[in-house]
Amino acid sequence: MTDDAIITRSGGPSADPVHGVRIEVGPFGPWQTNAYLVWDGRSADALVLDPGMGAAEPLMERVATNQLKLHLVANSHGHIDHIFDNAPLIRASGAPLAIHPDDAYRLEGTNNYGFEIERSVATQDLHEGEQLAIGDLTFDIMHAPGHSEGSVCLYEERLGLLLSGDVLFAGSYGRTDLAGGNDEQMVASLARLAREIPAPVRVLPGHGPETTIERELPWMRRIAEGGRLLRPG
Repeated sequence: MTDDAIITRSGGPSADPVHGVRIEVGPFGPWQTNAYLVWDGRSADALVLDPGMGAAEPLMERVATNQLKLHLVANSHGHIDHIFDNAPLIRASGAPLAIHPDDAYRLEGTNNYGFEIERSVATQDLHEGEQLAIGDLTFDIMHAPGHSEGSVCLYEERLGLLLSGDVLFAGSYGRTDLAGGNDEQMVASLARLAREIPAPVRVLPGHGPETTIERELPWMRRIAEGGRLLRPG
């Protein structure tokens, strides 16, 4: 996460211009997986979501630069591109690791790509309906299977932020043809997001640029109404 790779995003329309939420994101590894560093702009507590291949050292540099303490490392799901640097990041920071229990088995790092991944162990579960507190930020945990059994989204209602993992992208949704994928579950997860998350909410996905629920609503609603996956657009 060099200065060239970092995209710094802060606040929303109602955010305190001095102490608004801070978000830094950089794409890592061959899959260009977005690793997020998030804090409230007031306290030192910070969250890292999805430290991909090669992300640990740059993330720790950003933690030090911003005078933060890593409060939690979380995985939106357990595919290797999102968990690759869990172990070195946990070792460097001393932070606990959290993942949905349905994807915890993936932390063993077994994969078909020929990569050696250091095993990591979650000490906290990301359960549907529970919340994560990071400083002044409160993220609702939404279980959103379809891309994997234990995919989750993290929703900060007050600031209108959705960390969507590989459930929802700009102009698309997560693949369902990988192990643990399920078309019907993805339809249900997309329908839930379309129904429950307000249109202005910023969507920060696991790959690619950010978007908003409003931009994605037309095709999400078509999927929800049709009850089957279709090509967005």
